[in-house]
Amino acid sequence: MFIAALGLILPQAAPGPVVWSDAPPAIAGAPAPTPTTHRLPDWARADPFGYERSECSPMIRAAGETLEVCQVRVRAELASDLGDALPDGLRSTGAPDACRQEANGDRYALQCGAPSRAGPVSVPLEEQTCETRPQVQPRGGVAWTQDCRPASGAPAASDDGLKLRIGGRD
Repeated sequence: MFIAALGLILPQAAPGPVVWSDAPPAIAGAPAPTPTTHRLPDWARADPFGYERSECSPMIRAAGETLEVCQVRVRAELASDLGDALPDGLRSTGAPDACRQEANGDRYALQCGAPSRAGPVSVPLEEQTCETRPQVQPRGGVAWTQDCRPASGAPAASDDGLKLRIGGRD
């Protein structure tokens, strides 16, 4: 067994690499290679969004290709084939999130442009001064308590729990 393995390895250890000195001869009557243009199938022209989803599916695209790279590639193919018939959602705008699905109304509608930032006004944070002190427990031992108050010197809001104002009193 060892001799058979050695017989297979020794011919491969020939000195120097193999270099082809001449180009392979052309086959008579064979047509010259022509550059092929990528032609999309008819269903891709009818449903460009479905074509993009199918080509960029994690089960179809190459393992080393990210979703963003695949989308750029497929959208370029669609743009070259469809021209002005390319839907707005597939047009390359340079911004990755320039168009997104609109939540209200039609589920296929896209909203393009900067998103609106309407929302609740946040309460500004107030700077605080905190002190940590040891406190003796009634049964023995020490517990650390933290006492915080506003750094501006204003009276601290009481955080003693839930309070209901009934008739103007606490």
